[in-house]
Amino acid sequence: MENFFKNKERAVDELTGVYNRNVIIEYANYLIDKEIPFSILLVDIDNFKYVNDTYGHIVGDEVLQEVSRRLSQFISNFDGIIGRFGGDEFILVFPKIVSYEDIWKKCHDLLFSINECLFTDVEGLCITITMGVARYPENECSYEKLLDIADKALYRGKMKGRNCFIIYLPEKHADIVLKTEKDKTLSSMFLHANVFNLLTASEKLSDGITSIFNFISAYFMFDHICIQTDDKIYFEKFHQLAKHRSFSPLSEYYIRRHLNPSMGLFFLNKTSSLLKVDKKDFYDELHAQNIGSLFCCEIACKEKRYGFLRVDIDRSRIWQNPHMDILLLIARTIGIILYERNITIENLV
Repeated sequence: MENFFKNKERAVDELTGVYNRNVIIEYANYLIDKEIPFSILLVDIDNFKYVNDTYGHIVGDEVLQEVSRRLSQFISNFDGIIGRFGGDEFILVFPKIVSYEDIWKKCHDLLFSINECLFTDVEGLCITITMGVARYPENECSYEKLLDIADKALYRGKMKGRNCFIIYLPEKHADIVLKTEKDKTLSSMFLHANVFNLLTASEKLSDGITSIFNFISAYFMFDHICIQTDDKIYFEKFHQLAKHRSFSPLSEYYIRRHLNPSMGLFFLNKTSSLLKVDKKDFYDELHAQNIGSLFCCEIACKEKRYGFLRVDIDRSRIWQNPHMDILLLIARTIGIILYERNITIENLV
């Protein structure tokens, strides 16, 4: 393969120093022409727009450079190459590594490497990536189709909450449809409308809660969603792929201690972050239930408090504002209905 890389030294991205997009396209087509199996990874830096908007473009450039350095260092151990696809996206190519088990191990190790990427000079900055993986000739036999498949896998990873990787399997991912900006707007309207439609479709609020939990768990791929009162859990819904199915009420003291007072909610992208701020007791409680990330929102209306809408994930999840917005709407709507009917969660079961 040395012949391919002759005279490619100048075909690099100026900011990151990795190959540019055209080199990756040429390399993938070179491997296909030679019928050399390979895996292609589409890598996206999670919430990069937030990094630029919050910390500025200078810090954003530093993040791109550090991530590309780590990706380059990692892939060099496996005779692969890396290129900048554009913006905050990179493409990695692993020649001769195509078995599901082998590429799974590479992605797992790579994800761990990026999770260790710390910017000590910038308070609160945490960098994670999401990856979509396609394999030649396992999935497709052209670069364009492989890229499309990797993009679908990446999209599924973002839907799962980011900071993860998805290896494309046709039996699981063939029906994924990528959304345009117009689609995303319509999808948001669709979700908001469904909250009200599902919660009010039946006179029995319990039926409405069951319906909305079934829908929202499948849509956002939540492992576990429920309502928690002081000492009980109600309306549990587990995703069909959830690994853990045993949960108990969390300490209300810890929940209320972390609630945003104006919004009545709190979330943890990574529960192990509690160890960095000397909150080991709360971490131990979450760890005992295999909770890797958490969202809690108070169900309330005016002066009445009825409990919490709670979502548990067994891995890290980068909580997105649109997702939390829907959960907040569900909690608030349930609270309003309970208040108007002068009932409690306990009255529903």
